[in-house]
Amino acid sequence: MAKIVFPDLDVGRIRFAVSPMWETVASLRAAQTVRPGSFHHRWAAAVRASITAGELRTLRALVPPSGHLADFLTPIPPRRHMTFAAELAQVASADAEDVLADLHHLLSAQRDPELRQVLGHGLDDVEGLRRRAGDELRRHWTTSVEPLWKRVRAVAEADVSWRLEQMADAGPRRVLETLHPRVRLEQNALSVTTSCPPSEGGDWDHGMVLVPCAFAWPDVLCLTTPGRTPTLSYAPRGVGRLWEDAMAPRRALTDLVGRTRADAVARLDLPMSTTQLADALAVAAPTMSAHLQILRRAGVVTATRRGRSVLYARTSLGDHLATVDDVPG
Repeated sequence: MAKIVFPDLDVGRIRFAVSPMWETVASLRAAQTVRPGSFHHRWAAAVRASITAGELRTLRALVPPSGHLADFLTPIPPRRHMTFAAELAQVASADAEDVLADLHHLLSAQRDPELRQVLGHGLDDVEGLRRRAGDELRRHWTTSVEPLWKRVRAVAEADVSWRLEQMADAGPRRVLETLHPRVRLEQNALSVTTSCPPSEGGDWDHGMVLVPCAFAWPDVLCLTTPGRTPTLSYAPRGVGRLWEDAMAPRRALTDLVGRTRADAVARLDLPMSTTQLADALAVAAPTMSAHLQILRRAGVVTATRRGRSVLYARTSLGDHLATVDDVPG
């Protein structure tokens, strides 16, 4: 583990971004490290064969199971909402010097002869390595991440909405203090303990981009390219529910309001918009909107406008219905 300290963080320049590319790259590490029965295991078991069978050899060299991973694969998101295609274009245009720095760093720690060969060839042909990495990223995204992206994105967007609410109520310091146990804020110095060592130099921009990333769990990923804005990726709130087919709400609640509304109530411990909740439950947005209006009129959920979005959350009645034990018949 390495400790990175950002000594003069400007909390007024913190922003959020949801990144399909960061999820894709983090998922490569998760697939190589999770153990049977652990979080992400069901997903990893289904995709690990394609990663270890040589199909993603370039990415295996660039994203080892621990330590430094190639920073050029996780560009800084310029906007809050990114598409995979836009971020793939960023990877394809990565500065050659940045790619070479990544390769030298990775070579110093890599012991596998096959993967060392991949890195060595990359030093001689940066353009070819970027092209192969882009092709493999697209393949991995299409087969392993994109099919569940709506669900992953819903969790990330709900986390951002919750943290923006916290920022409005208590300021940006509250957001930083609740990101992750390995992230600590003391005065204006932010320290992050992570398995990814920092880039050399340490002369970073004083802002920060925060990227909720389900596949980063349980680690914190940190991009620290000298002269640029540090980017910190953390596990979003609610990530523990990601692989549940449904929230399995109490039988009594399901009998009372139906499965879809019961699932919605179970998930709304974290405020979510209609679209986020629809994505999480694989329900059409108009259908979910109708269910939420019924739950709101019944006093089970509340609706609060935040900018262009309306966020739904459980009331105390909703909390009770979601957690009360079934009464024996």
